[in-house]
Amino acid sequence: MNYSAITTKSLLFGTYFCLVAALSCTDHDIPQIPDEPASACLTTAGTPRTYPCEFKIEKLTFYAKDLTVLGEVVTGTPAIALKRSKAKRDSNPSATTSGSSGALTYDVKATVRRIANPSFPVSAGYLLSSTTISAGIFILHTPGERTFIGSPIALDVPIGSTVEIPFELTYIYGLSDAGGSLNPFLIIGANTFFLENDVTTVRFDRTRPPYNFVGNVVEAYMKIAASIIL
Repeated sequence: MNYSAITTKSLLFGTYFCLVAALSCTDHDIPQIPDEPASACLTTAGTPRTYPCEFKIEKLTFYAKDLTVLGEVVTGTPAIALKRSKAKRDSNPSATTSGSSGALTYDVKATVRRIANPSFPVSAGYLLSSTTISAGIFILHTPGERTFIGSPIALDVPIGSTVEIPFELTYIYGLSDAGGSLNPFLIIGANTFFLENDVTTVRFDRTRPPYNFVGNVVEAYMKIAASIIL
């Protein structure tokens, strides 16, 4: 028997097996995308947040009933004029006298970019909410200070990717007679939109500043300064 040939074949087979195993492990060793610098967000007190912010809301786009764009809200430019006649729904479309009021509903899409991996995996999902209270991001966790929108959602997108989140916002309006012209005006409506991880949000000490304010426990928010026009 040629023991030299057998030994050589065994060595070659062993080397091949090790190379295949090494390549197989390398193929599955996918590096995690690092968090973007913007994820190192600050609280309203100017201090670093305990956990990085997962998302940045790039804009809120408001749509007319025919799905044309009414306008956009971005950071630093919260003002938007919403036409009563273009609302998706008007609870009192026949209102034509001063003192009348109604509710206008608009379709909205939030364009959101992931800037960090979640500090904690969500349980039910990500939560959408808004507030009509003038304190905005400084509202407390007291029930009634904000309204949750729809059901929890999944946001399984990688860092650097954007996603559009559709939802609705409703604004209460009144009618007034100014100089012989009947014009709508805003009575109350959402002034801040929030996006939060349903697990991370409760990991903060909500009993003490700055995390007693909702704006510091959510992953992102956008301020809105809406007005109602004809």
